[in-house]
Amino acid sequence: MPTTTERLLETAQSLPEPLLAEVLDFAEFLRARHGRVASQVAGRSLLDLCGGLEKSAAFSETPEVIQRRLRDELLAPTEN
Repeated sequence: MPTTTERLLETAQSLPEPLLAEVLDFAEFLRARHGRVASQVAGRSLLDLCGGLEKSAAFSETPEVIQRRLRDELLAPTEN
């Protein structure tokens, strides 16, 4: 018995290009919807987390200052 993937491929190969484009569009929609569902954690989506660090002291300076601070931390000798 053929797998679902094999059946889908067989069906897709028999479709004209305009219908195949619709199948692709729907498959991409399903993948995106599944991605949103999979990214939800404890009832929150990744979009709920956007801007969550805007008031953080660690990220309150300009990107250049943050980058310089991170670089300096990486280059600083470690204490053992």
